[in-house]
Amino acid sequence: MQFSIEVTPKVDVLELPHAVREVSITYLPGADDRDVVAQAVRLRALGYDPIPHVPARSMRDRTHLYDYLAALRDQAQIRQVLIIGGSPDRPVGPFSSTLDLLETGLFDGLRVGVAGHPEGMPVMDEPASDRILALKNQYARDTGTDMFVMTQWSLDVATVRAWLDRIEPFNALPIYLGIPGPTSPTTLLKFAKLCGVKTSLLGLRHQSARLGQLLTVQTPDYLVDGLSDGPNGPVSDHRISHFHLYTFGGVARSRDWLTTRLSQEAIPA
Repeated sequence: MQFSIEVTPKVDVLELPHAVREVSITYLPGADDRDVVAQAVRLRALGYDPIPHVPARSMRDRTHLYDYLAALRDQAQIRQVLIIGGSPDRPVGPFSSTLDLLETGLFDGLRVGVAGHPEGMPVMDEPASDRILALKNQYARDTGTDMFVMTQWSLDVATVRAWLDRIEPFNALPIYLGIPGPTSPTTLLKFAKLCGVKTSLLGLRHQSARLGQLLTVQTPDYLVDGLSDGPNGPVSDHRISHFHLYTFGGVARSRDWLTTRLSQEAIPA
């Protein structure tokens, strides 16, 4: 079982768990490129493999995109990126989608991550979302680009399983499945509203007491366990490559949980 983790450009990466190798770096609307590059440099110096985000709608023009990627390549020796649509607001430049970014050819030689949405998207229905993921699979096949899917986080095992079943006929890309690190129900509610995870938001509202206990005392173990022991064998063996931890500012809590989790798995039964 493998784990990756997400951080913001300003978080102290000295608190990261040594058990992870790949660390994605957020790029929120209005962020400064230099902060993302600097975080990637710090991560590389510590031996991690940084995965900086590249949001299509935040790129002002081709030159902005080129310069950002050039700085990441030159200063942090990045090998992979995560390209996302970004804010649903009006794009600041000519790029409105991840496919627009891919068509520039500026990502040649990099491993490219794209977003997955087990709980859907606020601005797109399931069939449309599936079609876009299918197009990204087609792009990977046609160009030979090494690609993977990094998903939004979810609290609902059944929803994730249904999504995995739905995309399995056409998806050949490795999946990094998003799960929340240990945090409070209040924080989860806040981020559920921001991230558009509809099923998880409803679950938090209707079952806050149960989920609160699970996610502040038991942490996300129930998600990892529920998605690693399917009726036809371990799901994580063939459909989930990594569990991707969203820390919501609690890097140390996620580190402590992951350290405990992996140490328990290492103990012979």
